[in-house]
Amino acid sequence: MQDSFYFVAGLASVFAFAGIFSLYSAWSSKGAQPLRSWLGWAMLVLSAVGWSLAVGTEFGISIAALIVMLGVFALLAVRGEWPSGPRPIEKQRSGGVSEPGALRQLWLRGILRFLSATFLPLVSGIVAGLLFFGFTGLSDSWRLVGGAFVSVTIWTLAVVWVCADKKLLRPSAGLLAFSVLSGLMLKLAIPAVAA
Repeated sequence: MQDSFYFVAGLASVFAFAGIFSLYSAWSSKGAQPLRSWLGWAMLVLSAVGWSLAVGTEFGISIAALIVMLGVFALLAVRGEWPSGPRPIEKQRSGGVSEPGALRQLWLRGILRFLSATFLPLVSGIVAGLLFFGFTGLSDSWRLVGGAFVSVTIWTLAVVWVCADKKLLRPSAGLLAFSVLSGLMLKLAIPAVAA
């Protein structure tokens, strides 16, 4: 029994790292690689299924997500592809700085993006999990696990959207609208359920 646990857990970890490498190689290549991308996503799903078989659904999905996060962090650390900081301010021909407030504006945009990537995805993920828990007719354990999975998934996708989109207003407005509409749905549904 113990040997089968280590075998399934090891195989699930191998699937996770293979999926990370497959997605990274597909996204870093110049041409479109849909087959490699789908293969990477399939391996990540197999990793979550393997961990769920080894330790149960409640812990398996969380362990699989944690391994993916650690694997991505290790890959970025090994590759050395970290943000290099703000670009140097270009000087005018006269020798002066072209925009005296350029660095301040860059810092302000960075702080706004950090706040948007921190709070808005968190609220969106929690509200999405509450919506799944409140509006599905499954058993309590399935609703709890499903709500946690939906919450983490929406949270992760929202963080990626905020960080990847060049226009900060678009993801911020989208996530804010999603959170407000979902909150209104919950507020209208809670009295109906309580009654």
